[in-house]
Amino acid sequence: MPAVVLPLTFANSFWTQDYRRGLETLFKKLEQGIAEDTEIVNFIESRVLAEYDLATTLSSPAATGPRGTGFSADDGASLLMAFWGLKQETKVQADAHRALANDLQALALQPFAAWAKGHEQRIKDAKLNLLDVWLYEYEQSVNELDKLRNAYHSKTRKADEAEDDAKFAPNNDYSDHYTSTSPRMNGRNAVVNRTASVSERIAERLKQLRTSKDSETAPTTTEVELTVPPQLEKQDGEATPTPSSIDKGKGKALEETGSPLPMSPVSKDAPPLPAKDPVAKPMPILLAGIAMSPSAVSSLVRRAYAELPLRAVRLPILGEYPDCFTGEELVNWLRDNVEAFGGSLDLAAEAARGLGDDEGLLRRIGEIGNEFEPTPEAFYQFRPKAFNLTEAKNETSAVPANLQPAADNLLKSSGAFANFVMKSIKTSGGQPPHIRARQEAQEADHAYRTAVRHADRQRLSLEDRIEETFKLLQKWEIDRLRAVKDVLLKYHATVSSLPSKVQPSIDRVSTLIASYQPDTDLTALIERYRTGPFRPAPHVYESVSHDGTDVVFGIDLVKWAGEMGWAAVRVPEDEKKKDAIPAILASLLQALEVAYGKLSSDDERRRAWIYEIPLPILHHLREALNAQPLDQPIPVSFFEKVDTPVLAGVLKLWLLELNPPVLTWEGWEDVRKVYPTMGMKDDESKIERIEAIKNALMKLPKVHLYTLDAVIRHIKSLVDSTKSDEDVDVYLTKLAYSLGRGILRPRQETELSIQDRHPTYLFIDLVKNYDEILPPTIVRKKRESDKPLPMRKRTALVDQRINRRSVASDP
Repeated sequence: MPAVVLPLTFANSFWTQDYRRGLETLFKKLEQGIAEDTEIVNFIESRVLAEYDLATTLSSPAATGPRGTGFSADDGASLLMAFWGLKQETKVQADAHRALANDLQALALQPFAAWAKGHEQRIKDAKLNLLDVWLYEYEQSVNELDKLRNAYHSKTRKADEAEDDAKFAPNNDYSDHYTSTSPRMNGRNAVVNRTASVSERIAERLKQLRTSKDSETAPTTTEVELTVPPQLEKQDGEATPTPSSIDKGKGKALEETGSPLPMSPVSKDAPPLPAKDPVAKPMPILLAGIAMSPSAVSSLVRRAYAELPLRAVRLPILGEYPDCFTGEELVNWLRDNVEAFGGSLDLAAEAARGLGDDEGLLRRIGEIGNEFEPTPEAFYQFRPKAFNLTEAKNETSAVPANLQPAADNLLKSSGAFANFVMKSIKTSGGQPPHIRARQEAQEADHAYRTAVRHADRQRLSLEDRIEETFKLLQKWEIDRLRAVKDVLLKYHATVSSLPSKVQPSIDRVSTLIASYQPDTDLTALIERYRTGPFRPAPHVYESVSHDGTDVVFGIDLVKWAGEMGWAAVRVPEDEKKKDAIPAILASLLQALEVAYGKLSSDDERRRAWIYEIPLPILHHLREALNAQPLDQPIPVSFFEKVDTPVLAGVLKLWLLELNPPVLTWEGWEDVRKVYPTMGMKDDESKIERIEAIKNALMKLPKVHLYTLDAVIRHIKSLVDSTKSDEDVDVYLTKLAYSLGRGILRPRQETELSIQDRHPTYLFIDLVKNYDEILPPTIVRKKRESDKPLPMRKRTALVDQRINRRSVASDP
């Protein structure tokens, strides 16, 4: 069988999943070619300068001896004529070297230097447009898509939690279709009574004490008897001593009581103590639901001021603002340095928003308002009061000093109560939080869905531009290599005009230049530095509420068929898609059968699967197919104006975008073990190889096996029904190069996987031995999958507890 090799081009050799790595590899080699051009220019220029120097030296030789001596004293001897002729010949050689320098500069140096400068600028412009503009914009879109996906998942989870909280919370006044399923709210007006919580009783007690103090007429100092209820005596399983009476003036504990007493009004008969100004303890600050004292917040601000990368920001007209930082830097710093946030970016952003919006400790630079945004474009400064919050909080504290210990004990033991109060204050003025959370989740879902479509369209446009740039870069590189050969030939032809003394060296240079082939160097470049064939990575919308998708390209066949996870068990057997393949595949195969009849010859029908179709044409038809209704056959009339090679190209693109591929990711290693490293053998090992292939195919899900059978059966029917002068083995090899990676490819391309040829061998075996491999495998797969699952029988429960009768009956 003659060897058939897939032609190597930039367009099928420098693709990677992230696009950037392959492009950077190619541009690195192209920039190396620019450096080679510079070295060639420098080499020729140095030779020109050397020839000029040599010509100058030969045309003005140094004096051979003093005047009046030697040959200058001879009147006309033959030796004098010989020496004078030798000097004249030296001047002739100088003229020859000067002419050589002029020719090198005019014919080789100047034209090639000007062309190399233009080539360098073209490569730089192409790299700037492709990497720094088009690819950078696509990467930004992908990053934004990841943020929208995370926001969508986070807000959906928060909305579900908020609805659960609203549904099961006691005394819920909300009434909506999310939380109105409680039996107590279905038309019944019964009043549910409950006892006051510890925090409510303490708050009521504080109110009574404040009212009692305001009603006193004389400014006397009283002693307050404050006893914490027994429910607060234990925190986290540890016993806490009951607080005793607290002296308001000195803060000294009085005689301890034997047991907790109920809270009672302040005794007006208590003996007065010397009056002393109360020292109010500042109220804590809530940052993302975590209570922190003002001094701790100030310490945290000072630490952030010392560790953040501060810089000066200059604004037009307004001037320069020193010690500035971005909102993103502050959020990342809080996430990494506050252990209570647990590395959560959302909690860190909420805490930073509390510092700026609630506490007013941050100043926004260059914008109206003080709203905090965790972005790299928003700059902030710490306000001076942020570094010393203790004094400001002491001045505004409204809790009396005689009640401060009880309030501190309450805040320390019930942080959740404070968090609940703050959330109630924030949400009391608007709609219920679970409804607002669900609205935010729906908005995030819409934004995520829109971003997915935008990113996928941007990916298609980027691939179109990359393919066009690959073709242009390949043309420029082959032009460069040919220009290098042309300048070297001109250099060689010019230098060859020198006398025969340099002829051996000229012959050697001629041999070296003749052995240089530009096309061979281009092939060697691609073989050495290629990163992989074309491998699209489509973006598919992933919903958290269902497993379906809204497109037909880039799908997961197992999810489409309902054979994944609990769906494989829960879905009844009569509702599963048996012997089914995706509608898009069936429609494309049917359209190809119709399109074959429009072609004039069998050769055209065969070549339809081998043509390389430009990506913009395939992407245009792909977008049109994605817009069709899902799981419905596409009418044949839809493909009437589409050429047969385009239909085959779209089918190959559909196979390439399957995730995972038809033979799954695990099938790569399974098939690799079937074929030896030196290639296929058509000897007695054929039977063993077919059995190994069948065993490997048995591991595939049913839908993958049906899809593979539909494609191979169509190809085999095409080969059997057409005749051509070309050998069948040669045509199958070409088909294998075109379709092999569509049905079998590795999860990650490596230098070794690029060289592997077992996808080609497998495709040839599947087509040539179709009747021996696929139909028996499908029958065996059906027989195994249709076996009923074993049902576990439940045994009757037996009461083995000991009763009086059984004890009395024992001897």
